[in-house]
Amino acid sequence: MEHEYRTATLAVVAVVAAASSALFIFATELISIAVLGGLLVATLLRIIILHRRLDRITGMTSSTMIRMPASPAPTGEEREENGETRDKKALLATRTVRLREDESAVLEQIAADADTSLILRSITELLANQFPGSQFRIITDDFFDDEPIDRTWPILDRTDKDLGWVLQAVLSDPGSTPDEETINLAQDLSRLALDKERSQTHLRYQAEHDALTGLLSRRAVLAALDEAIDTQASVGLIYCDIDKFKEINDSLGHQAGDDLLIGISHRLLEASDDAPFDCKVGRLGGDEYLIVASAVERRDMVQFVEGLSFAMRAPFNFGKATISTSLSLGATYTGARTPEDSQLDSAELLRESDLALYQVKRNGRNNFRFFDDELRSILAARKALEEDLARSISSRSGIHAMYQPQFDRDRNLVGFEALGRWFRQGRGLVPPDEFIPVAEEHGLMAAFDKEAFTNISQTLSTWRREGRKVGTVAINVSAERLERKDFVQSTLDILRRASIDPRTIVLEITESTLLHDLRERGRRLETLRAWGVRIAIDDFGTGYSSLSYLRELPVDIVKLDKEFVSDIESSDESQAIVLAILALAKAMKLSVVAEGVEREEQFEVLRDLGCDTFQGFLLGRPLEVEDARDLAERTWMPDLFSQSYEWSETPPVDARALLKNQPVD
Repeated sequence: MEHEYRTATLAVVAVVAAASSALFIFATELISIAVLGGLLVATLLRIIILHRRLDRITGMTSSTMIRMPASPAPTGEEREENGETRDKKALLATRTVRLREDESAVLEQIAADADTSLILRSITELLANQFPGSQFRIITDDFFDDEPIDRTWPILDRTDKDLGWVLQAVLSDPGSTPDEETINLAQDLSRLALDKERSQTHLRYQAEHDALTGLLSRRAVLAALDEAIDTQASVGLIYCDIDKFKEINDSLGHQAGDDLLIGISHRLLEASDDAPFDCKVGRLGGDEYLIVASAVERRDMVQFVEGLSFAMRAPFNFGKATISTSLSLGATYTGARTPEDSQLDSAELLRESDLALYQVKRNGRNNFRFFDDELRSILAARKALEEDLARSISSRSGIHAMYQPQFDRDRNLVGFEALGRWFRQGRGLVPPDEFIPVAEEHGLMAAFDKEAFTNISQTLSTWRREGRKVGTVAINVSAERLERKDFVQSTLDILRRASIDPRTIVLEITESTLLHDLRERGRRLETLRAWGVRIAIDDFGTGYSSLSYLRELPVDIVKLDKEFVSDIESSDESQAIVLAILALAKAMKLSVVAEGVEREEQFEVLRDLGCDTFQGFLLGRPLEVEDARDLAERTWMPDLFSQSYEWSETPPVDARALLKNQPVD
């Protein structure tokens, strides 16, 4: 009965310990939850222990209250035997009490998440207290020495990830057999402690390692970079990117892409194992890797990077597929810094290595470059650009839009795409491909988008007040702005303040942005659609989604990616893709816009295939606001929407129905 009771108790403890282990993984992020979990575990265990002690005390009290019939007076020999019996019983009772106290102490250690080695030591002390003169140890099953062992009992079996554990004893009387109940107790306690440690180890591994490749996770490798910087020793950082990985993924399939990621990870680990300095290799995500080198000399780092490039030359064989690829590498090194650079942080080193990698990819890939003085000047220029852009956004100056016209198949003007632009103080107009990456990197894109949207709305409001024609205007929305919780409300507030008819607005969102967190982002866009705002997928068909996703996406318009338009007149493949998109769009009553139309042949093929709307340099370049206004005044079709729009507190129930009868761009 006692063994069954103990087994049940340990089962409860095991459940509690498992809950504690599950909470362990959240400790770094949710400390308060872990603390509460620990308190819960300790409280439950103390209740169990008190209950056991109270039960034993009750049992002992009950037994002393039983009245036995009187016995005749014992003889001398009987008195001597009775004395020895009483001594043995007293010793047994003492050991039993000590056993229960030791058991409770071990359980409390497990509940308190004490170090496993301390818990195992307490268990061996529990055994030593029960079997004086005997020696016990709990070790892994791969441990061997010349120590004579009398008995061995199993605790945990070996797995593919963990060693097994055993209990061993050198007995004071080698011919004796230790009490089975006590040994069972020691095995149960040891198993509970070791199972908990295994669970925590596995959870920690999962949190710190990439699930696909087994490399350090993004968070773990960045933490390793912070630790390396804190040592004040020289640090090297290598940013790796697989060349043409998207083409491999698209042509051979995602399984081949995963196999390649794993194969490259193995080669990176092999190279790091052979390095003459400490290396930490992690996967940032996608096809990007990061290598942190600690206490490294520059010459060793150069040789290491050269070795990485060489290691990738051998093709990868995956069953029937053979893949040849290369790496582009950008590196930075902290050894030769000035005292002013001593406060460099991980974000700065990441920017440096990323810029070096960008230059390699820009110059043809399959190479490596170290961050140097030339790149340092570029980085300084980018930092100045970032500061000026942030200043322009906060002061609401310099952010405006240019308007690229859109035409129907008869070349009638049907709308504009408003393109956000930045006029930098003292420098003039900055090309979008210069400032947009900086804005995205430094978290300025949402604020820039909002300021550009406000400027566009004010322009349309001015046109309205002047009695000019106003049709559809498409406006780009970045992933960062769509992610903001106030995105819907701020969009409606801007349109309401400017008295803009929401049916004139199309929000353009890239395919990859829309597919990320589809449910939440889709819900936000559906709210705007209820007011009459239309949604367009920009750069559709760039490889992130299948056509079937169109059924789930809250969209009204599909914009063909320039990649399909650029060779539409000569590529059967591009024509087939465009035909498939057009057929599906027609079935779902979606409009299709072809952007990047630069040649007459492209326009004619797209028109013959059935495209609705066209945009590109062939038909019109982006225009300043005055030129766009004049073009609209001369050539825009009769005003599509009323000159005044009455905003209400709730979305108009007929907004979508009204749009169905309107021409689309």
